Amino acid sequence: MKSPILAALFFAAIAYSAQTVAVLEITPVDETVELKIAEFRHLTDELRTRAREALPKEYTVLTRDNIISLMPSDEEQADCLAESCAVEIGRAIGSEYVTQGFVGHFSEMFTLTVELYESMSGNLLGSFVTESNSIMGLLGTIREKAPAMFANIKPSEPKPRDYSMAKEAANEATAKNEGSSGLGVRGWTRIAAYAMAAGCIGAAIYKNAKAESYNNKLSRFDNNYPSEAEYAGWREVYASYADGVKSNERQRLAYGIGAGVSVLAVVLTFVF
Repeated sequence: MKSPILAALFFAAIAYSAQTVAVLEITPVDETVELKIAEFRHLTDELRTRAREALPKEYTVLTRDNIISLMPSDEEQADCLAESCAVEIGRAIGSEYVTQGFVGHFSEMFTLTVELYESMSGNLLGSFVTESNSIMGLLGTIREKAPAMFANIKPSEPKPRDYSMAKEAANEATAKNEGSSGLGVRGWTRIAAYAMAAGCIGAAIYKNAKAESYNNKLSRFDNNYPSEAEYAGWREVYASYADGVKSNERQRLAYGIGAGVSVLAVVLTFVF
């Protein structure tokens, strides 16, 4: 029973791989070919080994289990595919290249035919045919001729990078930032920073003038010290003026810091 999770994981691995080659099982032409299943599998495994050795590293040669896991889970559909040509099986399992092989009889000898197809186009890329009076002779022919057949699969050329999507995304981001006025985020940041700096500087100047006014009043108090009878009433006004000086000086400092931060924000928008 196939595991859908394992099949999904393998599909993801195949999608990530650059190219895949499916080496289908070598099968008998008919029931008269008297070879054991293990012998057919050994011939197929040898063909897969030669494929791995001959192909560049970016190609993945599917194993027997890989191919089974990629076949449709529906038994009727799988049986139908098994009776189809290699090209249809290659397309069904999503492999770019596929091989098929058959063992038959010619007189008193075994025959072996192996073919390599491009799945999408159905083009025959290469093949070889051999005769031998033993399975060891067929095995030796695979070792000798399979590398030349797989050499017909040319290394895939790297696709040129398409920067159009990145440019479109950058343009869209710029358009969103600029808005209808075309000022952009930087422009609005500078305007806000300028306005804040101007407000803070103006408030600091105003508070400085107010503090100086209180200082002048305190100075006049000191120069015209009231009599003992008037002192009680004047003391409250004097304390109020003193508090006013302290409060305005603190506010002036706060506004000065705000102006400095605003100017720094403006500078940073120009730098970045």
